Amino acid sequence: MASTNEGDVERRKAATPSDNEVVPVESYLCEEDHDCVIIHEVFDGQAPLEKGERELDKAMLARHSTIVIEPHQLGEECMRYIRVGNALHKSAVLSGVVALGMSGFRWSWSIPFSTVSVGCAAVYHFSWQHDPACKYQVDTAGHYLHRIPLDQLTATAPIILLRRDDRVRKKLHNTIAGACGVLLVYQLFSYATS
Repeated sequence: MASTNEGDVERRKAATPSDNEVVPVESYLCEEDHDCVIIHEVFDGQAPLEKGERELDKAMLARHSTIVIEPHQLGEECMRYIRVGNALHKSAVLSGVVALGMSGFRWSWSIPFSTVSVGCAAVYHFSWQHDPACKYQVDTAGHYLHRIPLDQLTATAPIILLRRDDRVRKKLHNTIAGACGVLLVYQLFSYATS
């Protein structure tokens, strides 16, 4: 039994990644049919943030289901970027719902909300929709820690990104913004002709 444990320890040491690699984690450590990648902190003194960004881009383009970012600065930047995209999406949807709801009561009040909805949807479409980062959400509560092997982490508070299917979200977002656009054009046309 002792030799088996020693063999396991030696195998783990041999499989331990160098600090500057993107490490695919073995599939049995993750959920079924999912894969995850750990981007380790780089201490070689050669632009660690740029190297981490390249590795993060590679991991996102490879469509890994879970990405663990250990470098704090890179993780914070990525988290802020994703939050800005989420804020644009939510602003477009919520202002659109308010605009559509208010159109039956006060036409003049729904114009600013329609404008915000269409504007946020346009900015999201041209700035975020085609970026691979828009497919990821930050796991702030730590619900998906079971997907990653904790023994391979070197950081105490890594950022965990989870790939999500956002087709339904984009359809909702675009449908509401489109309806607000039609409503806005109709309202402006009716004000111009009256």
